[in-house]
Amino acid sequence: MRKGGWRVFVGALVVLTPRIMMATGGFTVDRVTADINLPTDAVTRLRHGEMVHSDTEESSDRELGVGLTFLVQQPLAEVVKAFRTAIDLKADPQLSASAVIRGPGAPADFTSLVLEPDGAAEASRYLAASPGETLNLSRDEIRAFNALASAGDDVKRRVEEELRLLLLARYQSYLQRGLGGMAAYERRDGPFEPSGELRRASEAALLLEQHAPALQHVLLAYPVGKPPGLEEHFYWLRYDLDGRPNYTLRHRLAMPIGEIFVTADREFYVSHGYNTSQAFAGLIPVPEGTMVVYRSRVSTDQVAGFGSSVKKGIGRSVMSRQLTDIFERSRDSFQRNH
Repeated sequence: MRKGGWRVFVGALVVLTPRIMMATGGFTVDRVTADINLPTDAVTRLRHGEMVHSDTEESSDRELGVGLTFLVQQPLAEVVKAFRTAIDLKADPQLSASAVIRGPGAPADFTSLVLEPDGAAEASRYLAASPGETLNLSRDEIRAFNALASAGDDVKRRVEEELRLLLLARYQSYLQRGLGGMAAYERRDGPFEPSGELRRASEAALLLEQHAPALQHVLLAYPVGKPPGLEEHFYWLRYDLDGRPNYTLRHRLAMPIGEIFVTADREFYVSHGYNTSQAFAGLIPVPEGTMVVYRSRVSTDQVAGFGSSVKKGIGRSVMSRQLTDIFERSRDSFQRNH
């Protein structure tokens, strides 16, 4: 499995149980680590600044699941404020561009999108698009890009324009119909439904089911049944992945539950390299500051099929290292500036 062929999904800071607080009169590192079944030495490691990794049960043969828990030496209110300014995006070295999508979406939300790096080569890939894993496109999207091959000069500009329309259309379809509005990716053996991967990832989130069913419900039924206090933000992002631009659409949700702040980040369109991503997190006040408990799931065809267990082991290891690097940068930057 190529180590660079998919990227980790970072962004949501897993929903922890309010019953911890109710049982003890307040959150503690000891009680939270016990409640989420971390090793007995996790408390000491966390207090020494270590990021503690844990396994997440995977919901499909394409999924990689990784858990990470760590401490931030700042009060919850300050960490939530940093989350709202998307500080985690700034800590990701693979992220080269990002923009907020507002309201119903408009072409103006995507005007800064360009094909970089190596735009000419990427434009050629879109012009020659076909069913497969080189690009995640529906049948109609493939036809639209193929039609540009005879468009004449300035092909790169024409591909950028079509890509902006594609992202806007996928955003608007998801905004109106949620998982039901996600067009399939056309593969050589037929259509692949990325919505199925996100549905399974949401259903497998047992902490959501047990302690934040309203958030789990909105992930499954979106845009129906939004709970009170829900915050939403949408972004389009460009990552440099294997020397190619990778464009994603991200939905960020967040809400308070008792004394904790819970979040979910969902990448509901990815242009290549992997299929979807979804992460959950809880920001939990403890005497030492704020405890962050994070779980991420990435769907990628690269770990399916023959040798899946070996490929998954390598994938989890790479994913864990990348997550650790990003979160350490984010935490260090945040604590330095406060």
